[in-house]
Amino acid sequence: MATRTDSPKTHGRASERTRGRPVLPEVLERPAVERLCREGILSASSEVPDVSAVRQADGAGLALLWLLARRAGTAPASGEGVALEGLDETLRGRLEAYAAALRGASAPAASQPSQNPISALGQATCDTLAGWGAAIAYLGEVLWSAVHLFSGRFRWGDCRLAFLRCGVQAVPVMMLIGFLMGLILAFQSAIPLKMFGGEGFVGGLVGIALVRELGLIVAAILMAGRTGSAFAAELGTMKVNEEIEALETMGLSPVRFLVLPRVLAGTLALPTLSLLATLAGLLGGWLVMGVLGFSAHYYLDQLQAFVHVKDILGSVCKAFVFGFAVSATGCWFGLRAGRDAGAVGTATTAAVVVGIVLLAVLEGIFSVVFYAMGW
Repeated sequence: MATRTDSPKTHGRASERTRGRPVLPEVLERPAVERLCREGILSASSEVPDVSAVRQADGAGLALLWLLARRAGTAPASGEGVALEGLDETLRGRLEAYAAALRGASAPAASQPSQNPISALGQATCDTLAGWGAAIAYLGEVLWSAVHLFSGRFRWGDCRLAFLRCGVQAVPVMMLIGFLMGLILAFQSAIPLKMFGGEGFVGGLVGIALVRELGLIVAAILMAGRTGSAFAAELGTMKVNEEIEALETMGLSPVRFLVLPRVLAGTLALPTLSLLATLAGLLGGWLVMGVLGFSAHYYLDQLQAFVHVKDILGSVCKAFVFGFAVSATGCWFGLRAGRDAGAVGTATTAAVVVGIVLLAVLEGIFSVVFYAMGW
């Protein structure tokens, strides 16, 4: 049986081609690739090595072969094929597949056809209505879960902890902002009133503004930025970590287990915080009245003359509604957070923005209602 052998002439040419060139090992895996890279196999000054001895390669080895082929000019970016002289046929096929995968990953995504404007409008309308429907269903679930407050299964410990975070720990900043608000309001109102000799009415103006509107609005906005964002971040992190899905798997309602304690804490905390902020603002107004030369008794008489019980009751009623709205909004966006890296940040931002907008809408509604009631 005849055996095929290379002619001496062909063998001599192959020897001349590989003489002086580095030779890759038979097993081209990650440790060998790391060693070759440290030795400068990919440097511009080094020659293209001899790959005829390679019989086994992992992902790192294929990547090295691909880079060598690109440097040798046998694997153009257009992707006609990969050719390394002397490479094993099996590895050649794997290298072709590797190159095809790289070309597919770097290829630009096909442009989507433009959507019909009427179809886009209809899709946006359906998405908006679906979002409103989900929000209404969430509100109904929160209100329905309130029946568990006195069932013995409500987590009062979580509610106390949430009240501590959103209520007690917020007292210093609320009182500071309230005091500065009353101070600034009194000084700014004293300037024009003094032109008409009416600086004595500064106390009544400060009292009406703080008790009816400013004390509550400032406290509610601070709560939206502080508590609403915290609730959204907490529940959003749970969503990313799949803790909410774990609760649902165990048959526990996330709304009753996570949302209700936080909403109840926020609803109870805002009336107290708004009263404290209002008192601090009245203290700032009293300080300005003293600077203007008026006694504390005169300031109290002004407050009694201009501020009535219905003003305080209206502010407290609005505080309960505002606290519920801010807390429920923060929890809503936390439950609807995505799973990517920026999902928690997006949910937190949306909770603050939507919470503040919702406060403005509710304030407008209450203003119309109180005006119709003669308040």
